[in-house]
Amino acid sequence: MRKGLIAVVMVFALVMACNVQADSILFPWVIKDNAISTLISLVNTADPSPMKVRYHLIYEYKKTTANGQTEKCEEFDFCVPTSYNDVLVFDAAGNFNNGAALFGDTGGGSVTYKTVQANNSLALPVDGPRRAFLIVTNEIYTTEHCGNSVYVGIDDTLYGEAMVVDIANGAAWGYRAYNPYRYAGDWLNFSDNGVDPAALPSDAYGEVLDGADEMTQVVLMPPNNLCTKMFVTPVSAMQWAGNLGSSVYFFCSADDNTTFMGIFDDDENCISFDKKKNIVCTDGSFISHYVSSGAWITFVNTGGPGWAYVSADGYSALGVTPTEEVTIGKLEYRVGGTQIDSGSIVGTINNFVWLTSHATEAEATSGGTGCSDCENIY
Repeated sequence: MRKGLIAVVMVFALVMACNVQADSILFPWVIKDNAISTLISLVNTADPSPMKVRYHLIYEYKKTTANGQTEKCEEFDFCVPTSYNDVLVFDAAGNFNNGAALFGDTGGGSVTYKTVQANNSLALPVDGPRRAFLIVTNEIYTTEHCGNSVYVGIDDTLYGEAMVVDIANGAAWGYRAYNPYRYAGDWLNFSDNGVDPAALPSDAYGEVLDGADEMTQVVLMPPNNLCTKMFVTPVSAMQWAGNLGSSVYFFCSADDNTTFMGIFDDDENCISFDKKKNIVCTDGSFISHYVSSGAWITFVNTGGPGWAYVSADGYSALGVTPTEEVTIGKLEYRVGGTQIDSGSIVGTINNFVWLTSHATEAEATSGGTGCSDCENIY
């Protein structure tokens, strides 16, 4: 009798552990503007039978249209119904179909995409231009109150993609949403520090750079030929926050004993400087903002490409929660064409690279303007 009771308790505990698992994905870079849209694609593969499933969308967006690098974010969240094997595409900027589901999609079966906003919009309901990040989780629920569900979707049942569209110039770039492997119930933890019992990394593809023991590298195209922006969103074990702060910086040496902040030119010279970029919530800035003005002029005048190691520290300020973990994307673009040596490229160029990280034993310790003839898009 006692053994039977223990078995029942153990089964109940296992069922509850399964039920409190969540799958959540992070879109680190969402852009809202009249001329720029961010198309969000969501796929749900959680089968909630006999219960129901919904998406819980959490936007964290810059407080003002100034989008200052250390400006905190505010939050807007809501739920929308979905179903097993459903795909949903919408414009987070609201330029297409007022933010409602695209391509004539109204749901499937008894599921309709009903939201708390007018026209059933899923867009970020603030004026632009605005930078933001978006968290999406799938809740298997028994209560109608959004975000107050006892049951949530099993891990690895959400997939997402983002396409950032330059409407005016007819160009786009995109990325796959970050889906960490997490312990049961840890649905807001996007840190790469935790591992599952099989010792798999949380960020299986190195999506998160942890400045404590990781770094990455970046190639810098000649500024006279291509514009380059860095998109950075700090990451933590509690991502539902608009005040996460990080400092991102370039350096020339990954040696254990010496770190030279700077960038290499194409003659292997380290153009040194002492500057780091402080970021709160999310940011998208020209590469020149990471470099001192004198060093930037020197680099531009070389006329060639460069490269650097990249790492991060936590950034502390009043009301800011420091974290040394970040997601970093590099956008290379040019509107109206450009020259590459004797060859001409006509039209708009867009190339986006998610800078994935790898571990190092280095202890990397951690302005200006560029592309004066580039349109300030994205």
